[in-house]
Amino acid sequence: MVWQVLDLLEYICKAGLLLYLIRNGIAAKEKYHRAAPWILFVQAVVINFWLANSRWLDGRIYGDIIGNSAYSIVKLTIGFGVGFFTFDLLYQGRRLAKLYLLLVYYAVQETARFAIHSVWMVFVMGYLDVLNEQILADTMEISVYYQLVDRLQFAGWLLFAGGYLGVMYLAFRIYKKYLREPVTQTASQGLLFLTLAPAIGMALDIALRIIFFRQEGMEIESLYERHNSMYAVVPFISVLCLVSVVYSRKIYSELMEAEREKQDLVFYKKQLSDMADHVREMEQLYEGIRSIRHDINNYVADMEQLLQIKEEQGILTDTVKKEAGRYLTGMQQAVAGIFMQFSTGNPVTDVILNRKAQICLQEEILFHGDFLYPAGYGIEAFDLGILLNNALDNAIEACLKTTGDNRFIRLRSYTKGRMFFLAVENGYDGKPLIEEEGFCHTTKEDAQLHGLGMKNMKSCVERYYGTMEYEAACGTFTVTLMLQAASLEKPW
Repeated sequence: MVWQVLDLLEYICKAGLLLYLIRNGIAAKEKYHRAAPWILFVQAVVINFWLANSRWLDGRIYGDIIGNSAYSIVKLTIGFGVGFFTFDLLYQGRRLAKLYLLLVYYAVQETARFAIHSVWMVFVMGYLDVLNEQILADTMEISVYYQLVDRLQFAGWLLFAGGYLGVMYLAFRIYKKYLREPVTQTASQGLLFLTLAPAIGMALDIALRIIFFRQEGMEIESLYERHNSMYAVVPFISVLCLVSVVYSRKIYSELMEAEREKQDLVFYKKQLSDMADHVREMEQLYEGIRSIRHDINNYVADMEQLLQIKEEQGILTDTVKKEAGRYLTGMQQAVAGIFMQFSTGNPVTDVILNRKAQICLQEEILFHGDFLYPAGYGIEAFDLGILLNNALDNAIEACLKTTGDNRFIRLRSYTKGRMFFLAVENGYDGKPLIEEEGFCHTTKEDAQLHGLGMKNMKSCVERYYGTMEYEAACGTFTVTLMLQAASLEKPW
């Protein structure tokens, strides 16, 4: 009875570890949302306890005597099959993902058991040898011997069960550290790659079960007795399989992260290429506008001079004079409208600030800009364009989610020694920010494409050995960028 209670306690711990493994890795079906973990837990406890203690099942599998350890594979198969059926019934996602998770659980469990079993055997057999020597030397009473053997059985159970359950917990904890996304989101090819390691672990388990021991008559011969080296070989191979199961997840996560960074880099390079083309176009347009404005101002001045001459000659009527004056005034206003509100000292930053100011005007966002291009600091207009575009786009997006006096953006820049500072303040809805990988988490639906703004800004700042910091307090979000001058030819 005591041993059955201990068995039950062991299976409760194992079922708890199963729930720990799958938590955040796969979601339950909607109709079983609350009940799924409990059903899976109870199933795991009941089926494993029954498999371990059912005399009826033992009679069907082993007959009168156990005979061979290979028969234990039948129990393993039954437990795995029932577990997979229950898992598939209660949880959503592809069966391949569920099979992979269950294989991880069983592979870690079995390899941990074999790894600890050798240690357990050395401890138990060594202690028994000491007791037997004392009995043979007649230095110990039989009653004391049986008491010590009973204690040894309990201590052995604690060493074995506590040891392999502890190894399982440690393995699952490390595994979950590298589980960056739910298993259901892993591609099929990725799942096949990940499944390889636990499948090898299970193959090792089956091979060891086949040869672990055999019984001939009244004699039981174990693998360790036939080959003493197996005391070291079995745990060594088991630990290797255990490590491969856990770290295959790490390798895959790092490969996927590298692939995502590669995609981000491709997108970033495309954005930079488009920005470079846009910069050249803006510079050409800017020079064209300046030339047109200069020519039109000269043309207006010439027309005013001509009208004054005609008036002195007395050949200009009042009506024509008024119409001509109105026309020339309109031209001057149009030219003034062509030239922009912000004059920062660089056509790229001029266009960006004036375009963002126009958007703010349309969206009823109060925009105040105090920005000068840091000429002579060796900071490319191209890079400042990236910083201004992303920072102001994020600020406008945040302002659109709030109302009233909180719809504001304040931009300012200044220098201090070799450092150029750019700060953008804006109102936001005051909700707690979600950080991911050191950045504010994007709230846009397509996070893969739209979540690159802060990363692009940080990458751009780091090229100038600078820093990017942000804080949110009292409904105001502030991002501060510091860039170190690439050269310092002259102050700006």
